[in-house]
Amino acid sequence: MVTFDFGPAEVFVIRYRGRLPDARVLGALADLIAADAVRLLDILVVSRDGGGAVEVIEIDDLPAGSPFDTFELEARGITGNEDVERIADDLAPGTSAAIAVIEQLWAKSLAERFAESGAELLETVRIPAPELNAIAVAANIG
Repeated sequence: MVTFDFGPAEVFVIRYRGRLPDARVLGALADLIAADAVRLLDILVVSRDGGGAVEVIEIDDLPAGSPFDTFELEARGITGNEDVERIADDLAPGTSAAIAVIEQLWAKSLAERFAESGAELLETVRIPAPELNAIAVAANIG
């Protein structure tokens, strides 16, 4: 039987105004973790203040009582510096981006079965929800 330490993961980059994400965003992520649907491998925030200065915020750097306190990172530091720099370059003053590496737990089992059978996953494509819904409307589906 083939087993992996980690399954497929996705990097989510969420841009917003201000320094830290809205508690509702973090709550949705916490709900998925509690339901064992995903595992949070890494998360950090890149913030550009009104003067243009960039700050990278690790959750360990936040004071106790922050909304990030509930998260345990399973692969801290997996987010690449090149990704952080690229995202920081695209931020307007007064905005931030949370970068979350999220393992899809259901997909881990699927990936193990693929490997076990000798199958090779060639590609996956994620279609963002707004785009998929626009496609469905255009095709008169739903």
